Amino acid sequence: MSSPAASFESGPGFVGCAQLGAAAWATPEHGPRIWFDGELHNLPELRRTLGLDGAATLAQVLAAAWRRWGERIGEHLNGVYALVLADEQGALLLRDASGLRSLYADTTRPGELWFASALGPLMRRPGARRRLARASLHEYLRLGDIAAPRTIFEGVQAAEPGVPWRWSEEGLQLAAQESARAAAEPPPDFEAALDALDALLRAALARRLEGAQRPAAFVSGGVDSALLCALAAPQRADLTALTIGFDAGELDESAIAHRIAQHLGLRHEVLRFGRAPCLQAFERLARDADQPMADPATPVTVLAFDHCRERFDAVLDGTGADEAVGLMPLRHARVAVAYAAHLPLPLRRGLTALLRLAPRSAPYARITDFEHPAEALMRWWGFRRAEIEALAGEPVSLAGTRFVRTFERYARGAHFERYSALYDAMPCERLNQAERVSGLAPRFPYADPNVDRHLRQLRTDYRWLPGQPKRILRALLARYVPAPIWDMPKHGLDFPLHAFLAADGHALVRRHLDAARWRERGVLDGALVARYAARYIAGDAALAFRVWSLVMLGAWLEAHDDLA
Repeated sequence: MSSPAASFESGPGFVGCAQLGAAAWATPEHGPRIWFDGELHNLPELRRTLGLDGAATLAQVLAAAWRRWGERIGEHLNGVYALVLADEQGALLLRDASGLRSLYADTTRPGELWFASALGPLMRRPGARRRLARASLHEYLRLGDIAAPRTIFEGVQAAEPGVPWRWSEEGLQLAAQESARAAAEPPPDFEAALDALDALLRAALARRLEGAQRPAAFVSGGVDSALLCALAAPQRADLTALTIGFDAGELDESAIAHRIAQHLGLRHEVLRFGRAPCLQAFERLARDADQPMADPATPVTVLAFDHCRERFDAVLDGTGADEAVGLMPLRHARVAVAYAAHLPLPLRRGLTALLRLAPRSAPYARITDFEHPAEALMRWWGFRRAEIEALAGEPVSLAGTRFVRTFERYARGAHFERYSALYDAMPCERLNQAERVSGLAPRFPYADPNVDRHLRQLRTDYRWLPGQPKRILRALLARYVPAPIWDMPKHGLDFPLHAFLAADGHALVRRHLDAARWRERGVLDGALVARYAARYIAGDAALAFRVWSLVMLGAWLEAHDDLA
């Protein structure tokens, strides 16, 4: 049998509107109206479970799944997606738990819900209220990005990953939260956990490589991507391993990646991008990104995705492993949160000043140099609260950010649990927006619900031990690739930011941090923005990230002057 769907819109950039009691809406026998952006990897299983024939379309599968499971539909979907299902009584809005597709909602007009998978089209519709959200601007300046449910626009919310929303006469509210599925039986020992992960990852890879004619996988010097390649290589000997390389030796991991690929018998390509294409990618991001974001690696990610879009039809990415396995913060951050946070602020400031007097003790200033202990765990070294207040000309509080709210849920000594939750709370907008700009849709095996669920329910000592971060991933990789090939110090995808900003006489900084432009916009204090630029140009390299965040914000505002 098959199931009809009354209305279906699929693809990036969808925009829709739900109206309660609208006569033109689908009736129960025809199913809901559906908007979908993304990819499902378990359509054959869904067809069988729902009693549909093999020719049932994605729209028909989703309509039948909605009738069967209602608000719990997300528990049965395996993929990366943003999904809206609506009928005359309301709408369900859902992103999968990876957050690798975007979904926004605007409820500023009574009786209507406008939603979209991209902010630009949503805010350019007739009648949209366009006003920058000052609290979101403060969050961006401190954290380098804006996390759901906030967006850069007042009155517009972003759906939180894996958290369904229901819109009805009561407004926009959280939908079903407790899973109806029985918890999986924990593995009896570490070897059993390894065997289960091996099987689950292989199945996730098979789903994501099915039908691919030209597969590829990103591989760095890290465990996550190396493990995907190690398990995918036996399935697909034609897999191409891809590494983003840099001329700066301390950032380049292509040699390690090459040894891994060579051991696995895979073809290996190193992608290196010069300044000109990086500048072009920067301009494209400013024009096409949903909202400002300051991850310095985003331009090269866009270029890598451009390269892949023309050459491969399935590209694997290791994102999702950190979130599922969990992370322990560095020792200085643990000391800061557990001990230094109990000291009065004036005493911490005095200790910070003393520690900075001598070069040997200066690095330890990180332990005491914070206003709120959550700062010790932030990804980027953005502006401090007082600096943001001076720039924005108004009081600033970060208490309402998703990051600080998540931090506050944990006891001071729960380092692994807290930092793992915070990693979930930090958005992966670099990938979302690089996908939007380039048109490539990579596939993420660690985001497979079965893999993610298995890793998260493991005992902490299976996931982390002192000196053994990502213990279970490392142990599984060692089954297939000898540890001396890959077991070396690792950092995330980085970018030679200072060199990029300083090139051409700091042209990028001079252009986007011009005082007159900022005065005209009225968003931040133009004179103060220009002073940060002058200090950086004069040699204060410690300001690189803060200057970069202003450059990205200025470029985004310039490209979106019709909205902001």
